[in-house]
Amino acid sequence: MAMKNITYKVPENDKEVFVDPAIDRIPDLVHENRQKIHNYKFEMNGIPFQILRDKTREEVLRMAANYTVGIQSLLQKSVSGPCLYVRNSSQKDASWYRAQDKLAMRGLDLDYEAIKSIPIIQTGHEPILYYPGVWIKNHLTQYLAGKLGGVGVNMIVDNDTCNMGFIYVPMLSEKQATIQKVSFVKEKSHMAYEEIVFDGPETILKFKEEVLNLLKKNLFDEKIKTTVESMQSAFETFINRILEWYQKGCVDMVGLLTAARCALEVDFCRGNLEVPVSWMCDVDGFYHFLLHVFYEAEWFAKIYNGKLAEYRSIHKVRSKVNPLPDLKITANLVELPFWIWKAGGQRGKCYMMREGELIKVTNGVDVVVTLKKSDGTKNNIARLKALKEGQMKIRPRAITTTLFSRLFFSDVFIHGIGGAKYDTITDEIMKEFFGIDPPTFVTISTTLFLPLDTFGLDIRILQVLQHELKDMSYNPERYASKETQNDTEFVKRVKEKEKLLAMMSIMSKEEKRCYFNQIKELNKLNLAKIDTELQRKRKKIDTVRGKLAHNEVIQFREYPVCIYPTKALRDYFLHVFSGG
Repeated sequence: MAMKNITYKVPENDKEVFVDPAIDRIPDLVHENRQKIHNYKFEMNGIPFQILRDKTREEVLRMAANYTVGIQSLLQKSVSGPCLYVRNSSQKDASWYRAQDKLAMRGLDLDYEAIKSIPIIQTGHEPILYYPGVWIKNHLTQYLAGKLGGVGVNMIVDNDTCNMGFIYVPMLSEKQATIQKVSFVKEKSHMAYEEIVFDGPETILKFKEEVLNLLKKNLFDEKIKTTVESMQSAFETFINRILEWYQKGCVDMVGLLTAARCALEVDFCRGNLEVPVSWMCDVDGFYHFLLHVFYEAEWFAKIYNGKLAEYRSIHKVRSKVNPLPDLKITANLVELPFWIWKAGGQRGKCYMMREGELIKVTNGVDVVVTLKKSDGTKNNIARLKALKEGQMKIRPRAITTTLFSRLFFSDVFIHGIGGAKYDTITDEIMKEFFGIDPPTFVTISTTLFLPLDTFGLDIRILQVLQHELKDMSYNPERYASKETQNDTEFVKRVKEKEKLLAMMSIMSKEEKRCYFNQIKELNKLNLAKIDTELQRKRKKIDTVRGKLAHNEVIQFREYPVCIYPTKALRDYFLHVFSGG
């Protein structure tokens, strides 16, 4: 079967939702996925897949529960309460054992057998300042978990670089409406989220000041003052919480932004479990997945590049780096879709070299670890785990992140539109590399505009006005005032133009050019006579342009939820699935 040609379209209208498949179809899809996954019979490193999956589900759920307990301890209003938040999975303490209480509150038992039957609904995204089209994935995850008696898990993609560490802010100024971009950690945008730690509150305070100053500039208009003040209040509450948690001891960007989002979600639902990719990379299942890909590196890379080529062909993409760059394959070096770096440093690409029976994993400069297949799985996984002692990290890239999650952990994965397009590639890799029919994923997105009024016009009005302005240069007589139409010289030039136009129909090409130049001069003279009408038309075009720019600013869909008035969020998200 050929790769899917997904042509999903981002919702354009306010409160419009795109979801595929339909909401009421998803519970059946989850059941179908569970049956499909249950029938996978392949082995990985000599271990049946089902055993690895069951163990991975248990380990990741426990990690997610542990991490969520830490986040929730930040949200406690009591200043004297214990802070159970830890940044790294290797920092586990007594809070790890409190994790069972987290799931027990939901009527879920963490024993090994029960975890096999718990429907796990998963989504994931970078720990950025979510906008509504992204945030709705978390709401659907929670809704389905409740409906299916399962558990929702949000995967924090903290292994991505922080090039999305900014927010958009509307500027509805008197001159021209614009959208401003404010960076949170501009100087660290090249680093993975999991590496970003604040040495003091100055960065957070500067970010707060910049955003609030931009919002204040919208207060000139009394009609929108109340809404803008609600936006300011929402953002101040959001950022003040972050400052409070920083004082509690949470100093990393991932923890602070995750806690801030979870605090918002408390008002909407019970909340999903949270787990960073960096934590998931510590479970045995991930090490088995990693080792299996290392063993089959050449084959995996060829399949990966082949599926990218197929995607480009279907979607008519010419660039060799879109949607993702090909993996480099040479005589003795194979690039693999993982990142590798030392704690505190920048991400580097991961390569594998074969030298006889040795498998050398390298960042392109240094050999990070050497594996030997004849030494057995247990010893090689021990070598991979030992990398942590030297603070070396191996993390999945985009496709391997969702491949691992969908195959080893969840029963259904919820994507946004962009992620869904890329995961059609993941589907094809799973089919060929593992020889399976991959579990189906869900796609959802929405658009929620800021609760501000727009002008009742669209681009077509501007297009008509621009056409008329252009026509005024060629046919000024059509736009002349009554007074001008009675001007003797003006009327004389109009009649001369009509006479020339009539004669042009029977003239040669060279004669037509001569007549055309005469008509051009007549139009130029008559155009001067309608200057008032010309200026009025240009002013009207400028006004319409300004109103359209105002509409575009208000109808921009990527403002972060932290600047939306709380009431606007509640009115929408509390009822978004009530009909489903």
